Amino acid sequence: MIELRLILCAVVVLGSCACSTSPTESLGEFKETILIEGYLQAGSNVSGLFVGTTMPLSSEYDRDASALSDAGVTITVDGVTHSLSAVPDEPGAYHQPDLIVHPGKTYHLSVTTGLGTATAQTTVPLPPKASGAPVVNVGGDPYRVTWKGETNGGYVTSRQAIELLERIPPESQFGGGRFGGGFGGAIDTTGFGALRDSIARADQWRFLQGQSQTLNPLQFSYYGTYSFLVFALDENYGDFLISSQQDKATLDEPRFHIEGGIGLFASMAADSVLFRVE
Repeated sequence: MIELRLILCAVVVLGSCACSTSPTESLGEFKETILIEGYLQAGSNVSGLFVGTTMPLSSEYDRDASALSDAGVTITVDGVTHSLSAVPDEPGAYHQPDLIVHPGKTYHLSVTTGLGTATAQTTVPLPPKASGAPVVNVGGDPYRVTWKGETNGGYVTSRQAIELLERIPPESQFGGGRFGGGFGGAIDTTGFGALRDSIARADQWRFLQGQSQTLNPLQFSYYGTYSFLVFALDENYGDFLISSQQDKATLDEPRFHIEGGIGLFASMAADSVLFRVE
């Protein structure tokens, strides 16, 4: 399973008390607020849902220190409520291995802690239908992938190396020279959302609201087989990615879509295209 995690960094978490529209509603005395970070992926079980709290601006953000491992966490779908259990040795993490996420269904989250109760819901989008040619020729035309989908949240695209062969010689691309940081390893989403202004600078993935993307063959460092993935995002995810580009003039809040807390409870569904770089 490809896991796309959006890290709610200290700028996001601690920034929640920096303006009058914050859930903390205070520019003076700090008030802890429930923090949720959870992502449902169609076809996978419920895992990796994080529950914690915000921390004072004067403190260095420590995810483990902010974690709440004694919360009551449930997800309700189709009228049935499922309890999530804490993951051993992972502070603040909760899962329910028996609950498989299905596209088109709405999942209601409830988190109860000593700070109160936070609730959220997400409707899992239907997976897009992606298509593209089976071969990318080094030194040839750009490679284009198109897809059709019904989500209003937008899409995230990425690449994953399935089987890497020999390195592409420079003379095959530029007649002796290469530039750029070609893609030669497994999928890397460690920078996904790590900074609130990082969307335009991300290299290994793209957040799009269109339905096509073009890859330049020069982006690849190795011959081999790759997978191009297209994730349809729910509106919670799309809203957060767009609104988290904070306007420095107004210090406006991201759209969290969580009642009684901050963070993100979102969902996605993926399709992929296999292709060879030759």
